[in-house]
Amino acid sequence: MALTFLIAKNGSTACSFDGVLLHSKYNPEQESERFVESLAVSFIPHYVVVTEPALSYCAKFLRQRFPHARICAIRYDKSFAASDNLWDIVFNASNNLSNELFNTLGEEGICSTLFTSWKASERAYTLQHENAWHEIKKALEKSRDVLFTRSYFSSRWILNAISFCTRVRHAASLKKGTCPVVVAASGPSLESALPYLKKFRASFFLIAVSSALSVLAAHNIAPDICISTDGGFYARAHMLQFNTLLKKVPIALASEAACVRSLFTTSCFIPLSYGDGISSALLERCNIPAMHAERNGTVSGTAMQFAQNITDAPVFLCGLDMAPAPAFQHAQPNMLEQSASSCDSRISPKETRINAARFSSKSLELYRAWFQSLPDECVKNAFRLSQHFHYAHELGALHDVDFAFFEKARCPSPVMPRLTMQHIPCVEQRMSVAKSFIKEYAHSDAWLHEIFPAEYIAWQHADNEKERKWEQLQQKNETLIAKIERLLK
Repeated sequence: MALTFLIAKNGSTACSFDGVLLHSKYNPEQESERFVESLAVSFIPHYVVVTEPALSYCAKFLRQRFPHARICAIRYDKSFAASDNLWDIVFNASNNLSNELFNTLGEEGICSTLFTSWKASERAYTLQHENAWHEIKKALEKSRDVLFTRSYFSSRWILNAISFCTRVRHAASLKKGTCPVVVAASGPSLESALPYLKKFRASFFLIAVSSALSVLAAHNIAPDICISTDGGFYARAHMLQFNTLLKKVPIALASEAACVRSLFTTSCFIPLSYGDGISSALLERCNIPAMHAERNGTVSGTAMQFAQNITDAPVFLCGLDMAPAPAFQHAQPNMLEQSASSCDSRISPKETRINAARFSSKSLELYRAWFQSLPDECVKNAFRLSQHFHYAHELGALHDVDFAFFEKARCPSPVMPRLTMQHIPCVEQRMSVAKSFIKEYAHSDAWLHEIFPAEYIAWQHADNEKERKWEQLQQKNETLIAKIERLLK
């Protein structure tokens, strides 16, 4: 199999791969122009992605037809790298292509992308073409899922953020320490670590995700802080039974996260801000100091990066299974299991319910892929910790270690991250600021885009139904504003 170059009739360079012509041997430019003209597009794309455009003659004509789009190529063959400068972005086809597309273009960008193929390359690079389009499909599915998840939860997130900003009474931040930090997630492998966490408890700072609270409490292991970023019902349910504990344990909470409302007056919070979007803007407007957090699909990812920011020592993650388990999907006891078991019966027994959860979860696959895609420099001082637990999957550069490794990594004179109380304005003042903020932004383009992303993009892409989709978008927004007004009374 060889790449051969030749001179076309019009004097331009053409080529073939394994005997298959990749460009016209008469006029490659005219062929590329006709290819671009033939593209059927029902929307204005933000990106145009072409799989293996070979010598890239089509790049010029794509820019002419789509002047406001960024044009991108997916390479099957590095021999064409000399023409990469004609593209805004170049991807190399690989098994990680779906993650690279998602990380570079984002879910909105992918949903606003025209994907097309240079047909000659389909015939010449059959295997590479099939693999690349399989990865493109994965990126599209992930983007669709993320976008609709955002659309489903965004209204709840902004309601949570308003509730947090107007009700929280005590705020704090953490000063960096020098001791190891352990993040306790709620995967079944956490159970193997519990005796050792108890044994070495005085030598590390312990962050518990909310779903791990019940397990730690059952073994009399008190976390230093609890962290929660989930805006849904289940994160709140994990906290509900631990009001007494959480009055003593500070809660690192993203303003968008769901929380038991009574805790706002009794507990100390470490506000977390992603540094983008309406929720972060509202925190800033209300003069609530916040620590930075990275937005991730899973709280464990946010917790890991938060832990790295509060210590110079290694970070260890327990209970980070990221795979379906053969029995319970969480370390026990677990609040969700207790709730679900109340509905078990002779007709619908526990085994039937548990068995359904043993099959692969798309959410777990996404979370696992995120950890697996992290570059070495992001996890060079982070480890997955258990006592010889057999994991179903490795997590890329995040290496697995046991407590013998952990014991050697302990600091002889550890300095724990220290809680520092922060001044925040009174409730009445923040309530007034929130009302002004909503009045100012609730009908803006940025608001509609962030709160209703799927509907907003559908309206942007609409042709004949543009007016109807705009009316639907406005109606949803008015319903949300009515809820906000009731919340701010």
